[in-house]
Amino acid sequence: MKRHKNGLLLLTFFLLSVVFLSMVFQLEEFRQKKTVKIVFIPKVQDKTNDFWMSMISGAKSAGKEYQADLTILAPEEENDYQQQKRFIEEAVKMKPDAIALAPIQYSEMTDSVRKIKNAGIKLILIDSKIDEDLEETYIGTNNRNAGLQMGKNMKTYVNEETKIAIVSHVKGSSTAMEREEGLREGLGEYEDRIEAVLYSNSDYKQAYEKTKELMQEHPDINLIAGLNLYSTVGVARAIKEMNLNKEVHIVGFDNDIEGIQYLEEGIIDTLIVQKPFNMGYLGIQTAVESVRGKKMEKNIYCDTEVITADNIYTDENQKLLFPF
Repeated sequence: MKRHKNGLLLLTFFLLSVVFLSMVFQLEEFRQKKTVKIVFIPKVQDKTNDFWMSMISGAKSAGKEYQADLTILAPEEENDYQQQKRFIEEAVKMKPDAIALAPIQYSEMTDSVRKIKNAGIKLILIDSKIDEDLEETYIGTNNRNAGLQMGKNMKTYVNEETKIAIVSHVKGSSTAMEREEGLREGLGEYEDRIEAVLYSNSDYKQAYEKTKELMQEHPDINLIAGLNLYSTVGVARAIKEMNLNKEVHIVGFDNDIEGIQYLEEGIIDTLIVQKPFNMGYLGIQTAVESVRGKKMEKNIYCDTEVITADNIYTDENQKLLFPF
């Protein structure tokens, strides 16, 4: 009788285990098939800016491939962090599974971003960081290393009379701070040649006008670094209009059709080119996989390439510069 009871207990335990495992597998299968709801909040949606449009295109491509329910909310200006904070609050109310965010400010937005974490929503940071470790994963350029790459390249244009200006983008953004820090390290012993640091607020016109003012006040400046696309193109417009391209070297960040034309003309000497399509794609892919339970790396870096007139026409660089 006792042996019979033990047999029944073992059989019951076995059947319960089978049912439990079946439920676990079904739950996991449901989670894997469930449509993941994602809100992507880039810094700007500006059709004149190939960098951000390429990143958004990459995000849409991944959203389609992974069958995610993707919503994009973006300010009209890259320096409008107050609008981006409002979009964060709107996104949290939508109760998505994940929010992919390219924060405009490093420290001014932390309270808003913390609301994402407090709501139990997965947070993926793309392109830029904030001053608190809240994200599942950061995806983007290693901006300090890219700045270092830029500074080392700038040294090739330095001579005894060189004076340098930096035209950055949004003051207080992690990308601006990290690129300038790396650039200064890359310049090494020539860091003391930096005469001015200006901010374009990620606006072509401001970059253009501030460069013209700079050259009128400091006509001996002969090497300028542009730390994002708006700054680089704005600087190039001013230097071309003032007919100073033979006197002033420009090393810039990012690329679009206009910037590439300036490179071909010799107005711009070097471009440090990022891979925004990859960032957008990986951002959404990572969000989906994180929601589905996959353990993700803390930092996923996308390489940058140094593009000059000497290598612009290689097959690999043509694919990078013209991804569409």
